[in-house]
Amino acid sequence: MPVVPHADQPIRPASTVCVLRQRDTLQVLMVERVRSAAFVGGAYVFPGGAVDKIDHGRVAGELFGTDEPAPYWSAAVRETFEEAGVVIPAGSVESHFPSGLRGGAYLKALSEAGYRFDPSRLVYLSNWVTPRGQPRRFDTRFFVTAVPPDTEARPDLAEVVDATWVTPKQALDRYHERQWKLPPPTVKTLQFLAGFDEAEAVVAHAGSQTEVPRIAPRMRFHDSGKVTILMPGDPGYDEVEP
Repeated sequence: MPVVPHADQPIRPASTVCVLRQRDTLQVLMVERVRSAAFVGGAYVFPGGAVDKIDHGRVAGELFGTDEPAPYWSAAVRETFEEAGVVIPAGSVESHFPSGLRGGAYLKALSEAGYRFDPSRLVYLSNWVTPRGQPRRFDTRFFVTAVPPDTEARPDLAEVVDATWVTPKQALDRYHERQWKLPPPTVKTLQFLAGFDEAEAVVAHAGSQTEVPRIAPRMRFHDSGKVTILMPGDPGYDEVEP
């Protein structure tokens, strides 16, 4: 049997946000992770990151409540600002905050500015679980939100080195032309987004789901050193240990 690297990595909760804006067509915000990152370094992804201790703290509780999804909402809002400088819209706060605010300092700034979180504007789209064998494993909730068409983004140059708006098709074309590196969940989500013309239609679709899809790819390691990524329903998927 081939040895599975990183087989005992714990699975951490995380949030990712498909931030959409409507120009002539639907655009999605993509960020490029630094190449030195331990997880998908150099890849283009949606803003996001792990749920941290601060997302369970007092200020986060005041902003997002104490229900089960609250820490995920906190991480989604916090990471989107930290990485790309975008404030998830809440209807009451449209101001721009100074760059460099991170973690508890950003959550505190939101609270002092009178931020009122609206969960209807941050909709749960899908749930992806990193397969066994990766150096980092996450149980990630993918959210979708629509922001004003004039929303701009800026990379923090620490976790991400680029933040750009593209159509889902443009992102997929760059992937197929090997200009961009995209993880499988990002590819699948972009393919889904490419089926829509309007940002609000994506949000409405996500909100109408009776059950959020949970996708847990599995990695098959061959004696030759080759690795095959299997999706649910693929031949051999059930034969690989989750």
